[in-house]
Amino acid sequence: MVKLLPAWMQEDGSDKGLATGCDIISRDAYARLKLLSRWDKIDQLNDAELDEMAWELNIQWYDSTAPIAVKRAVIRSSDRVYAKLGTPYAVEQIVADYFGTGEVREWYQYGGQPHHFKVLSDNPSLVNSNLDLFLKLLRTVKRRSSWLDAILICLTGEMFLYSGMAVRDH
Repeated sequence: MVKLLPAWMQEDGSDKGLATGCDIISRDAYARLKLLSRWDKIDQLNDAELDEMAWELNIQWYDSTAPIAVKRAVIRSSDRVYAKLGTPYAVEQIVADYFGTGEVREWYQYGGQPHHFKVLSDNPSLVNSNLDLFLKLLRTVKRRSSWLDAILICLTGEMFLYSGMAVRDH
């Protein structure tokens, strides 16, 4: 090792503290750089690697039991959701990532009480088999002062309707 500093600087407490701080910062920066190299390979990562990446990113609404496609979508959108936590966008993004499409209607859009909202989706599994998961995820991303009024499942379809009428006069 080549000593570039004079002996009096090597023994100075301030210099040692500064050097230690620089070491910590550079280690953290290196760890983040390794993480960045994985962003472009999210589609090639397996379950365990995605779980580790979500842990490193501290994604609080991440569900390790979700299918791999959902995990990838949640990780991809995590920065946008973190930037907008507590807004309808965050709720809509979580619904979209985990359950398909979804929409948030604020209280003033349907004549409700202030600080209330409804979630609209076209996925019946949102309320059938995944209600507990949805409510847990919702508590993580919504404003604490907001209250869920209802979850509305909006289904559309085409069908043939036949009607008939008979009149009998005596």
